[in-house]
Amino acid sequence: MQTNHLKFDFGWFFVFVGREWLYLRERMATLKSMSILTFMKMNRKIILLIMCLLILSSFTIIDKASSEYIKLQKLEQLALKENIIGKAYLYDLTGKKGCNKTRIKYLGVVRTNQRKLYKVLTSFFVFSTSNDMCHGTSKIKIYDMKNRYVGEYYVGMPESLPDTLQENKLLYLENSEDCNLRKTRFINLANGLPKTFFIPCTKDGGDEYSFSNGN
Repeated sequence: MQTNHLKFDFGWFFVFVGREWLYLRERMATLKSMSILTFMKMNRKIILLIMCLLILSSFTIIDKASSEYIKLQKLEQLALKENIIGKAYLYDLTGKKGCNKTRIKYLGVVRTNQRKLYKVLTSFFVFSTSNDMCHGTSKIKIYDMKNRYVGEYYVGMPESLPDTLQENKLLYLENSEDCNLRKTRFINLANGLPKTFFIPCTKDGGDEYSFSNGN
């Protein structure tokens, strides 16, 4: 699966911002002699400069998040190529204090009753959302035997990811803090990739997850 990496030419942007900043400094030096009309025009310049800085900041965050996702894809491919069942890979993709590390775990190969083969890994991806904040997404990812992306199940929290793959079943080996009925539950992949599956959480209910393909 390919991801379009957002490109942004910052050269002209910095020239524009720098020019406007020098203009504002010159105008501030003559603040006492300004007319009301000139003062209002300068205020518009300040607002424009602030907006430009905010736009620059947003493009920087988007570009960083995109770069982190490209790194994630490369690391997932590494796990698939190494083909070591049960091995977990931890990476700090954000470089931010207080943020969790990205965790990738290769679970093995599913053999369906239709004789189809799929590789399965779990992915807890932690990425930047601002200069000092981050966010995480948890997914069960499916690949073919040539390590090409097939699809995924988005499960939200890392505690909702299965622990292991046994006899074509994705197994949960432990309960989480919020779910005391998750242990020993499983997702049966023997009949293929289900469009949805339900995992109990407590006596009051559980969670349903849906498959999203790579098309």
